[in-house]
Amino acid sequence: MSGGTPEGVTGRQVDDLEKRAVDARRHGEYAEAAKLFGTAAALAEELERRLHLMMRAAHCYAAMDNRLSAEEIARVVAEEAREEFVYPELADALGILVDGHMVRGQLAEATQLLAEVLYVMELVPEVPANYQVMHNRGDTYRDCHFPVPALELYERALALASTDSERAFTYANSAAAHHMVMNFAPSPAVAREHVQKGLAAANAALKVGAGAQLVTRITALAHRAAFLNETGQHEEALADALEARHLADLHSLVAVEAIAMIGEAVARWRLYEDPMALDLIGKAVAKGRGRGALPYLKQSTPVSVEVLLSQGLVAEARSVMETQHRMLLKVLHSERDARWEHVRLGVNYRTTAALSESDPLTGLPNRRYLGHWLPEVLDEHGIVCVAVLDLDGFKQINDVFSYAHGDKVLQELAGILQRACRRGDAVVRLGGDEFVLVLREASPGDARTILERVRTEIAVNVWEGLPANRQLTASVGVSVGHGSSDAARVLASANEALQGAKRSGRDRIVFR
Repeated sequence: MSGGTPEGVTGRQVDDLEKRAVDARRHGEYAEAAKLFGTAAALAEELERRLHLMMRAAHCYAAMDNRLSAEEIARVVAEEAREEFVYPELADALGILVDGHMVRGQLAEATQLLAEVLYVMELVPEVPANYQVMHNRGDTYRDCHFPVPALELYERALALASTDSERAFTYANSAAAHHMVMNFAPSPAVAREHVQKGLAAANAALKVGAGAQLVTRITALAHRAAFLNETGQHEEALADALEARHLADLHSLVAVEAIAMIGEAVARWRLYEDPMALDLIGKAVAKGRGRGALPYLKQSTPVSVEVLLSQGLVAEARSVMETQHRMLLKVLHSERDARWEHVRLGVNYRTTAALSESDPLTGLPNRRYLGHWLPEVLDEHGIVCVAVLDLDGFKQINDVFSYAHGDKVLQELAGILQRACRRGDAVVRLGGDEFVLVLREASPGDARTILERVRTEIAVNVWEGLPANRQLTASVGVSVGHGSSDAARVLASANEALQGAKRSGRDRIVFR
C-alpha cells in the first residue's frame, strides 16, 4: 500500500466495511449498503475480493431499481473477470447485464449473454464460497422466464448455503420461480403441484425470522399471497399481501410491490367483491411493466374481467381480457422454447471452442490457444517473459514405466507450473513434455525467481507411481518480448534458449 499503511490495517478496514454493508442490506438500507460495499472494494487489495465486493454493490443498486449504476459496475467487472479468468464474478456480472437486456425487452442480446452465463457456470466450483453466485444465477434464469432451470440452480445453491439467512433467501426466490411455473403450467395438475411446492418454499423462507434479510420476508410474503389465493385462503393472502406491499413500498422494491398489489386485489375481490381491486390491478401493471414483474400478474386477468362485468361493462371487460391476455401471452412465452434452444446452442459452441483450444490430458490451453492469445498479451503489456520448459529424459519414463505413468507425470507437472504462476500468468502445453509459461509484467529478474522456484520444485518432487528415488529435472529457455508482432520471434528465441540449456548440461535456466 502507498503511504505506509500496513496491509493488515487495510484488510481489517475492508472486513469492517463489508460487515456494515451486509447489516445495512439485511435491514433494507440498500443505498447505504451499496456505498459501503463500493468503499470496501476500492480498498481491497486482492482481485477476487475487489470484484466480489463490486458485484455486491451492483446487486444493491439493482434491488433499488437503479439499473444504470448496477450495469455500469457489471460491465467493468465482466471485462476484468474475463481477462483474469475469475469465473464466479464473471457469471455474476453477466447476470446483471442479462437482467438489463430482459427489462428493456432486448431478448436477442439477453439470450446471447445467457449462453455465456451457462457456459461460465460450469467452470464455477460448487463450494460454499460460491453460494451467492449460484443463487444469483437462479435469479437470472427466472428473470429470463426460464423458471425450471432456475429451480435447479436454487437447489444447487441450497446445498452450498452455510447460514439460515442464505437458505431462507434461496427458499424465497424458489417460491418466486414456482409462482412463475404455476403461471406457465401446461396443465392444471402441474400448476397445482407448483402451488404446493411454492407454499412450502415460502413457508420455509419465513421460518427464519429476525435473522433473515428483509427482502427475504417481503419476497416470500408477496408470492405466498398468490399461492394462498390460488388455494382459496383469501384472508391469509390479504394479510400477506398488505404486509409485503407496505414493506416493499418502504424500501423501494417496486417489482415485489406490484406482485403484492395483485395478491391484495385478488383477495379483496374474492372476499368482499371490492371494486377497488380493478384500480389496484391497473397500478400494479403500471409498476410491474419494465421491471420483470409481469409474468407474476396472471391472476389479475379474471378479476379484472369479473369486476367490469359486475358493473355491466361488457365491452370494457372484453377489451381488458384481450389486452391482458395478449400482454401476458407475450411475456409468458416470448418464444421461450426457441430462446432456450439458442442458449443451449451458444453453450455448445463455447464448449466446442474451448475443447479445441485446450489439452485433454492436463486441461491447460494448447498451442492453438497460444497462437492467438500471445500476440494479444504482448500488445497489451509492456514487458512479457516467455519460457519454454521440458523435462530432462522424459522419454525414459514412457519407455521404462509405461505411457500411463508418463501421463500422470505430465498432469502433476501441469499442477506444479500452475501453482507457481502469479495471477495473470498462463501455462500452455505445446505437446509431449513441452510447456510454455507466459509471465506478464515480469522483468527478467522476476522471471528468473519464479522459474528457479519451478525448477527446484520439479527436482525435489516425488512423482506418483514412480520410485521415490526417481528424480526428474527440467530445462528452461526464456526470452523477453513486447508488441503483437513479436510473438513468433519470442517463442523461437525461447526455444533456442531451451536447446542451449540442454546442451549446457540440463536442469538449468537460460535466457536469450
